[in-house]
Amino acid sequence: MSKYPLEGVRIIALEQYIAAPYCTMWLADCGAEVIKIERPGGGDPRRNYQPALESEAGESVYGGFVTYNRNKKSVALDLQTPEGREVYLDLVKSADVVVENLKPGSVDKLGLGYDDLSKINPKLIYAAISGYGRTKELDGAFSGLPAFDPVIQAMSGITNLFGEENGPPEVSPLALGDLFTGVMAGYQILLALFMRERTGVGQYIDAAMYDSLVALNEKSLMLYTFAGEVLSRGRDKYQAPYRTFAVNDGYVALITPNDFIWARFCKALGKEEWISDPKMADGRLRAANTDAWEPFVEQWMSERSSDEVVAALDKFGVPAGKVQTGEDLAKCEHLKARKALVEVDDPDVGPLLLARAPVRLSAMGEVRTASAPKLGQDTADVLGAMLGYSEQRIDELKAAGAVA
Repeated sequence: MSKYPLEGVRIIALEQYIAAPYCTMWLADCGAEVIKIERPGGGDPRRNYQPALESEAGESVYGGFVTYNRNKKSVALDLQTPEGREVYLDLVKSADVVVENLKPGSVDKLGLGYDDLSKINPKLIYAAISGYGRTKELDGAFSGLPAFDPVIQAMSGITNLFGEENGPPEVSPLALGDLFTGVMAGYQILLALFMRERTGVGQYIDAAMYDSLVALNEKSLMLYTFAGEVLSRGRDKYQAPYRTFAVNDGYVALITPNDFIWARFCKALGKEEWISDPKMADGRLRAANTDAWEPFVEQWMSERSSDEVVAALDKFGVPAGKVQTGEDLAKCEHLKARKALVEVDDPDVGPLLLARAPVRLSAMGEVRTASAPKLGQDTADVLGAMLGYSEQRIDELKAAGAVA
């Protein structure tokens, strides 16, 4: 019996950049067979995204691609040619899922959209990832517009929350729109697979980055519709302390989300008189009267290390944590114990430490750790073993420029 929940599920990934590759990578980690379709000659544009490492043979390996494409097969296929489209249709006939995030409308012009593919494979689940959505009945003012992650962060209101209180809004360096939409697309794929078990038919998934980040930014909507307030950069108006504090070796973040944790915090600092102080009676008052408590807290923090602060607060049940860097994560003993990082042995540059799929099923085996494929490295195997093409047929497709 397989220890991988998605073993036997075949996914055709007509994907590029981050959102769709991130989605299919997690599915591949959990056992799905992911066949990545790429343009001959160049492939996924992220094959050339820095940073890069050089192999002994002088070949560049780019972190921007390796990070999102492990455990996949790469087929180099030119969908602009009739022969290439024919190969693609043959692949789709044998697939359970297609994940696609090309420019909206481009696959439809090629006769490769969901309406076309569902005719040859009624069980197909088709996940289309885009900036603003693709369902025609739900077209809005932004439908069809090009979108990259920073644009969607701004549109969703998330950018308005990053940066200094009196400074300009800042784009998060994390690709939140791509990553969260990839997760939500994967979630919907699993729902659709579950529904197909009962109905026997597939369906269309419309995963929009804008929708996803607005859902992630639910606090902004809640504050506006409930209290008429606009959430923006700066201190929280309802809870305090709710921030980072400088310690003698970096920073520590903490929050006292309610009055009983505030009481614990006061005891940890030896300031039990604050518990009954009317200026600090609730989170909103503490946020409005920071001069009553903040100078002491800042001084207390600055005299201690991050480990000392976390230990002192933890003793009283107050949540706090060191502000860590990428180096801290790579060396984190807890993550090591959790097996939350995987070592991927890239054939060109050696072992790379990457984030593991955050999936914990008691009956599931360890996630697979094959490195990202080279462009087109699986073309012949997929066409021959999977589709039954003869060597002569494959050679003819190569000669026609349909595959590489």
